[in-house]
Amino acid sequence: MMIDVGVHSVIYLILAFILDRAAHHHSQMATQSNSPPPPPPSTGVASHSSSPPLKRTRKASRLRLLATRPVGAERPLVHVDPVTGKADGPHSKKFRTYLGIVARDKVDVTYENWKHVPITQKDLIWEDIQAEFDIPEASDLRTKKKILQTVGERWRQFKSDLTSKWALATDKDSVDDTVCKMYGINKEKWTQFCQSRRDPSWENVRKKAQAVQKQNTAPHVMSRGGYEYLEKKLMDEKRKKKLEEATLSGSTDIVIDPPSPIKRHVKWKLARTKKTGDMTSEAAKEIADKIDALEEQASQGSFVTHGRHDILTAAIGRPEHPGRVRAVGAGITIKQYFGSASRTSSIAPEYLQQLTQQIKDQLEDSITEKVTRRLMLSLSQMQSQGLALPPEPDVGPSAARVSTKESCVDPSGNDLDTGDSYKCGLYIEEYSSRLVALGRVYEGSTTIHNIPLLHDQVKVGVEEIRDVDAPIPVPTKEVKVMGQALNTFLAWLTHLVKRLSEQGAVRPAKPADRPDDEVDDPLYLMTLTIPQLFLKPLQVMWDATLFGLFNENFPLYIKHEDLSEIAHGGQCLSISVIQLWILHMTKTSMRAGNIDVYGFLEPHIV
Repeated sequence: MMIDVGVHSVIYLILAFILDRAAHHHSQMATQSNSPPPPPPSTGVASHSSSPPLKRTRKASRLRLLATRPVGAERPLVHVDPVTGKADGPHSKKFRTYLGIVARDKVDVTYENWKHVPITQKDLIWEDIQAEFDIPEASDLRTKKKILQTVGERWRQFKSDLTSKWALATDKDSVDDTVCKMYGINKEKWTQFCQSRRDPSWENVRKKAQAVQKQNTAPHVMSRGGYEYLEKKLMDEKRKKKLEEATLSGSTDIVIDPPSPIKRHVKWKLARTKKTGDMTSEAAKEIADKIDALEEQASQGSFVTHGRHDILTAAIGRPEHPGRVRAVGAGITIKQYFGSASRTSSIAPEYLQQLTQQIKDQLEDSITEKVTRRLMLSLSQMQSQGLALPPEPDVGPSAARVSTKESCVDPSGNDLDTGDSYKCGLYIEEYSSRLVALGRVYEGSTTIHNIPLLHDQVKVGVEEIRDVDAPIPVPTKEVKVMGQALNTFLAWLTHLVKRLSEQGAVRPAKPADRPDDEVDDPLYLMTLTIPQLFLKPLQVMWDATLFGLFNENFPLYIKHEDLSEIAHGGQCLSISVIQLWILHMTKTSMRAGNIDVYGFLEPHIV
């Protein structure tokens, strides 16, 4: 009994001692919380007031659990889509983190870009990834390619972070030690990397990249998970909502259908919405308002999506970029998202019509500008040399152009410009022996409606029509058939005009003296013929045996689009233009006696 009492006494003494120490420790903690923190220990080195302390950042991830995995233990299973490169499974987040660690630790930062990294090193990285993760799709070469592309993206992002946070820091002495210790970079390599980032040539590249980034007027606020994580979050919320609705209804036996996919314009809006509910920029707010309006129109049936022209494309106002799809995530192409579609079916008819009209307007403006500039230059040179200028049209202040409908033939038969005229018959190319109209030739005229006549044209006045449906050889905007040409002045091809008294071909109108080379510039004269080719292409007959073919008379057609391409000066020329140029060069070689020296290939087979 005495032994039991002694044992119990010892136990009580131990418990009392523990409780006393605990109370003493609690009183010390309370005293310390009410007292100011002690000053930091002095290091004996004066601090630099000009250099602010480095910002506290998260340390580099290491994934030590993978490094300490027991030998022979199963590797984490990760499924990777060979097409998109996206990882799936419970270990997908760990897998993405590990790719960033490999890019940071296994690739030297002194390489200029990912293409300069040796293939052998990339193969070692791939083997290292397979050693840490079980990837069933590893046998597919596309999987390796996609994963290494992701490693390259992580590596470029790591270099960008090093540049913006450390390499361009002002307090370089303290930065060098911190970076080398934090990321395990060799000091010599780090010095070399910093020197490359301070090089003027790289600074130019950096400014260009910054200028491109400024074009992004609607930045997002997503985490590193991107649209993939955002879509997963939204889908989980939709599933949870469906489950709650089923629970409230009391129907536990009902099979809950999977939620519908999240539309990309919804993800685009949420990716640019702050926690406060505001958009990231004014441009993002404008696009978000357009999305809301288009959603309302789509619900009412007034807006219908067509191929790639959906709500997001219509709201932004620009088609999809060939290399990506907006608000979908990396690795998904246009074909994978929208499916295979023809060019015509992938664009809404209204949008296609708008683009076509824009192209037409730009083409007309460009041609008009070039012709006007050359014409004004020619007129100014003629005036400086004392030559007579063409008379200005007598139109009112509100008239936009000269109308051929108001240009009537003088009943007296005299031309106000020259006074020389005679009766003639007018013919057309389709029926060279059929008379379509009677008129009067004004042989001394060099212009018509203030436009210079070409060397193979003559001014005529139509007095009597024989064929109202016959086409005009040189049509205008208002006069295209003979039925519209009565009592009007027109330009007519010289070889299709015959004097009534002699029934012979009328001699070409005597051209005006050549003022200078600029006035008869071939490009300027060519642009004046573009309106004529709108109605009918120009047919050129030439010997096609030049290219080893066997057609004796091979037709070549020149359309107004061909001349427009030449006038623009910055477009690819058509096959017809190249063939016509080869024909000209062949004739030039024949005249020079060099036909046996030079030869040409058919453009179609090149």
